Amino acid sequence: MSAGRMSSVVLVGLSLAAGSVAAESKYKEGSCSDMAAKKGEKCTHPCCVAAEEAGTVCDKCNKERR
Repeated sequence: MSAGRMSSVVLVGLSLAAGSVAAESKYKEGSCSDMAAKKGEKCTHPCCVAAEEAGTVCDKCNKERR
């Protein structure tokens, strides 16, 4: 396999992986948890930390907006 073709295969694989991570976000778009996750971090709000420790997401910060 040539170097150019190998690079293309790697780029396609990375694009697919990034797309699947974005599609599987468990946080409400625009929430503090979502913004932190996009930076590769975790939200430090006490309510979000408690929810993370319990294995859930914070309902207060990730509720549906009306």
